[in-house]
Amino acid sequence: MRGTILTSFVIEHQCPRCGGPAELEETDRLFRCTFCRAGSYLCVPDFFRYLLPHKAPAGKELLYFPYWRFKGMLFCCVPGQIANKFADVSQQAIVSHHFPFSLGFRSQTQKLHFASGACEGLFLEPHTAKADMLAHLNTNFSAKLPKPILLSAQIGETYSLLYAPFYLESRLMDAILNEPTASGTAEQIEPLLQRAQAPDWPVTFLPTLCPQCGWDLDGEKDALALSCPNCATTWMAEGRQFKQLDVLHQPNPRPGVVFLPFWRIEADVDGLILNSYADLVRVANLPRVVQPEWENLPFHFWTPAFKAQPQRFLAIATQVTASQPREEIATGQPPGPAYGVNMPAQEALESLGLILAFSVKPRPRMEAIVRNLRVVLRRSILVYLPFVEGPHELIHSGMKLAVSKSLLSHARNL
Repeated sequence: MRGTILTSFVIEHQCPRCGGPAELEETDRLFRCTFCRAGSYLCVPDFFRYLLPHKAPAGKELLYFPYWRFKGMLFCCVPGQIANKFADVSQQAIVSHHFPFSLGFRSQTQKLHFASGACEGLFLEPHTAKADMLAHLNTNFSAKLPKPILLSAQIGETYSLLYAPFYLESRLMDAILNEPTASGTAEQIEPLLQRAQAPDWPVTFLPTLCPQCGWDLDGEKDALALSCPNCATTWMAEGRQFKQLDVLHQPNPRPGVVFLPFWRIEADVDGLILNSYADLVRVANLPRVVQPEWENLPFHFWTPAFKAQPQRFLAIATQVTASQPREEIATGQPPGPAYGVNMPAQEALESLGLILAFSVKPRPRMEAIVRNLRVVLRRSILVYLPFVEGPHELIHSGMKLAVSKSLLSHARNL
């Protein structure tokens, strides 16, 4: 399993309307053709599948071997601390000593293609589930951490299958380098060919037209939520259609305001009473004197709807949750520039137990709070909070929170 690589691979693609060539980054979901200007949003029912290019001699039947790829944040809560790391790894989806265990740097150095029905060759069916890869990843991550492991979570993760090309002569040949692999004869590989499958994995391209008024939807390339500047609605792809999102924002008339997106989450926490802000202060032992009005202030978890480095993501979520933004909240899109949503609410849900663990003071109380913790989502809503733009940071003075611009920029590759 290879180490952390903070880059995205490049995918060669054609515009579904005019056939014009294009290159996408791995995190891109919104594609706008430079030739016909048509906008498309990329969707798949489960996860993306990609092919590595080959340089095999003409006439060779290609054999595509599958690799799981995981990219995301790992967290482990152990007594007294929360360990974290960013992981970008690939691993065999079929256990075999005849093929390389991982792809190494190849996904970064090669231009990939979507695996689809138009691809020729034998595609080996994965034998191992992605859950097996995740279990292996967590085992390696937690091996040197103190025990017991109180809570583990994966946040912002993406899974994909990468298919590497090979072909058979007397030996198994790497079709990228046209060199034999370390082991594997044609006779040894033959049994795997009995489980080849057809590459029936369509990628859906949704036209980026507002379902309500027909206007062009706006968004960053990696945006999960797209906005309509004409009818002021917000949409997220669900299946093969766009679903409208409820959106709130916290008004701020000051100049130079940029709005950052957050998920405001209502959830049930087994074994804990967390109905109000006063309950949070008592449960987490926050250094504050409970005010009578806090008993009637509903409690919500708050998590960034944008990507950030693991430690900073958790710190921002914890600080906003502890602050419980109480200023006026208005309905609709924010009236100014807004940062794109690239962290789904379902992924943010994984962080709720970690937020509680990170909030608890002193740290030794963490184990009693977190052990056997179970959080059940009731509702999530997208809320944009205003930050004043400075030279290097975006600042929300009410929460005493600063978010580095460079952090936001670098996080797009996470």
